[in-house]
Amino acid sequence: MHVTNIDSDTKIAVTAITGFLGSGKTRFINQLLQQPNAANTVVIVNEIGQLGIDQASWSFVQPSAILLEGGCLCCQMQGSMSATLQRLFTDALARKIPRFNQILVETSGLADPSALRFTLHTDFFLKERFVYDGCICIVDVVNAQKQADFVEWPRQLVQADLVLLSRTDSAADEQMRHCVNHIARVTDAPVMDIPGFLSAHAFADQRRPLSGSRMPAKTGATISFLSRHPSPGAQAWPASVFSNTAAGSRHHPGSSLAPLQVHSPIRIVTLEFAEPLRRSVFNRALARMLEDLGASLLRAKALLRFQEDENVYLFNIVHAQRYPAQRLGKEARAQQMAMVLFLDGVTADMRLPQSADFYVC
Repeated sequence: MHVTNIDSDTKIAVTAITGFLGSGKTRFINQLLQQPNAANTVVIVNEIGQLGIDQASWSFVQPSAILLEGGCLCCQMQGSMSATLQRLFTDALARKIPRFNQILVETSGLADPSALRFTLHTDFFLKERFVYDGCICIVDVVNAQKQADFVEWPRQLVQADLVLLSRTDSAADEQMRHCVNHIARVTDAPVMDIPGFLSAHAFADQRRPLSGSRMPAKTGATISFLSRHPSPGAQAWPASVFSNTAAGSRHHPGSSLAPLQVHSPIRIVTLEFAEPLRRSVFNRALARMLEDLGASLLRAKALLRFQEDENVYLFNIVHAQRYPAQRLGKEARAQQMAMVLFLDGVTADMRLPQSADFYVC
């Protein structure tokens, strides 16, 4: 749906971008926002934990990102989401902010995206002005087998209207087949790799928005959207890999839209850093932390500054796999320096990391 005038009766599309911890949601949205048809898009980032780290990575692409802190959408954030959408609409109407025609909501890695549908369907103000335009679920092919046992992983897939596979360039063919077959047991939503999806957008009419009709229609077992617009540089997986033949129809709650407020017993630890770190000390402390936590560490992300360096760096770790740090713009210096850890299997006698660990030689 393309809304050219926010004063009109046409509803504004709201699309959920979901996926388990570290699946690649933020990177995917960054790639999406760099496409020409991403103009006039608002991104709402739903952070879990005490501090919003992901917000810093948006500044160099899209300055209109809005951050919701303190929890996942399915828990205490419904009121905040409703208030945020109302404020966006009224501020655009009053021309306090630029007009927009679509909204992307990046849920936290532990969120049940059905909460967004529930909010849009039950809030009178919102349902008259916004429309739930579907859910895109990002699945990390390499780590899918580790993550599938967490209750959030299949719950996010059940809500998906489109499943996009990340890290396909790092996955073996057998990993791909196992992952897609597992997805098919949970949902009958279409499955594509992210390069293929982005390539298809490059061929599409740039005047149309990112969401809504841009999702491929479900026409049989294969994904015609991928084959119709193949990505010249993307991995050409066999068509059968992307087939999805789930036995039952995909479950989207009808009369009962309320999300389940049950989570895996994941411990969230937030470390704050008041002063810049010494890079050598940080690297040694990080190596020790990864070794000590082992398989307990599901995800870590950090926004850090170092001594004698005016830049700010964004660090991402998924299942002890450390990714290259991303250097951010100077505007990120206003953000609180912090590290957020998502831990599984924490026991009473386990020593948890402390901020002081990263200052001691």
